[in-house]
Amino acid sequence: MSKKLEFSAVWVVGLLVLAVGTSQVSAISCLDAITRLMPCQSYLLGFSSSVSVQCCQGAASLNQLVGSDRGQLKPLCQCLKQTAVSIGVNVDRAKQLPQLCKITVPVPIDPNVNCDSL
Repeated sequence: MSKKLEFSAVWVVGLLVLAVGTSQVSAISCLDAITRLMPCQSYLLGFSSSVSVQCCQGAASLNQLVGSDRGQLKPLCQCLKQTAVSIGVNVDRAKQLPQLCKITVPVPIDPNVNCDSL
């Protein structure tokens, strides 16, 4: 495993540990959201040129859990936004994920999205 991938994996595990103690999103915890998107890590960090079936299943599962519950959007948006910045997610790849996985997400995937307005 390359040093960069090892470092990224350590960051993700660290963020997961922090998420357990700090962020709860009504029915969906920050940890649960990140865990569901873990199969996307390789694609989102630029180590893989395509999304895996497991990535799309996790993204679709998270999207379905959120559904139309607007109360979950703000904290979930903040969680994922902070995590993406911390581990260095490629923004362009993140923006492509819904289309590649054939899902419609209720929040624009953009590092400048104002989570407080959701």
